[in-house]
Amino acid sequence: MAQTFLVTFLLVAVAVVSSTPHPSAAIRIPFFPCIPGLPKTPFFPCYEPAPAQPLKEVTECWTPLMKMTMPCAAFLTNASVTEPSPACCTGFDSVGDDGGAICYCHVGNGDVAKLLPAPMNSTRMFSIPVVCNINLRLEPFAHCNRMPSDLIKLA
Repeated sequence: MAQTFLVTFLLVAVAVVSSTPHPSAAIRIPFFPCIPGLPKTPFFPCYEPAPAQPLKEVTECWTPLMKMTMPCAAFLTNASVTEPSPACCTGFDSVGDDGGAICYCHVGNGDVAKLLPAPMNSTRMFSIPVVCNINLRLEPFAHCNRMPSDLIKLA
C-alpha cells in the first residue's frame, strides 16, 4: 500500500513538473520586496522596490519652521488650547514642501522648542500629524543623523 502511494505521488509530481511552462513564460506575482544581500529563489518570489526619490537639497530650515511654529505656539505651549489651528496644520504640512522633509528632523529632535516662547509639550507636537490628518513620510527621519546641525540658526 505504501509503495503504491509513493509511486503514485512520484508520477503526479513528474507530471506536474513536466507540464509547468518555462519560468519565463509563467506569470509571477511577487508578494514582498526582495531582501538585499539574499539570493532570489523561485519558491519565494519577490520584487525590487522602486528607488526612493532623493531628498530635496536644503540650505536652511529657519523659514519653514517659523511658518509652522508661530501658528502652533499656542497649541504646543498652552494646555487650555485643545486643538491646533488650521494655520498650524497648514504650516506643519508646508515644512516638508518649503524646506524639504529633512527639516522635520528639527521637530523630531526637539530643536523647534527653541523657537517657542514657553516650554513645549512634545506629546502635542507629535500629535499634530494625526490631528491635522497629515500623511507624514518617515523616510526623511532616517537621514536625521546626516543633517548638518547648522540648518536651524537662532539669532
